[in-house]
Amino acid sequence: MVGTPGAGKSTLARQLAAALDLRYVELDDPFWAAGWVPADSDAFLSSVAEQIDQPGWIADGQYGSAVTAYAARAHAVIWVDTPLWVSLPRLVRRTVVRAWRREPMWSVGNVETWWHAIGRDSIIWYAISVHRAQRRANEELFRRLSPLGAELIRVRRPDVEALADKLRAVDALRKEPTVE
Repeated sequence: MVGTPGAGKSTLARQLAAALDLRYVELDDPFWAAGWVPADSDAFLSSVAEQIDQPGWIADGQYGSAVTAYAARAHAVIWVDTPLWVSLPRLVRRTVVRAWRREPMWSVGNVETWWHAIGRDSIIWYAISVHRAQRRANEELFRRLSPLGAELIRVRRPDVEALADKLRAVDALRKEPTVE
């Protein structure tokens, strides 16, 4: 599952994983080491490979190298393509709540601070500055992935039940024997 910051990737991925009884794989967890330092690329990809080595998962995260790694094994790739006017308020609310509550994030316990909301490395400013570029990158990603055979689904207003039904149908088609 890909999309810009605040698009709703994690929420949708968790809901779909629950609806389909699949494992939820959050790529932010292996990506971020303690102190908000990105993990070594090889370690990150190794962790992703380990998590998707078994069948039955939904991965969430906008990390190009990981998407390339798992897309060949995925039955579908979902692009949550919400407009900035929808994703930005979500991101602001989420960041402020996390900073206020000092919620530990992922297995390393990173905590968003007020600096993450308004500082030089603000996720909010980052989201604004990369929104258009990430949308173009996802259009290119879908062009690159189309020959791999995964179902490519682009949604602006995700409906969990409709997506779950579509993914069940995709899975059923993949399980049918092929006739040559």
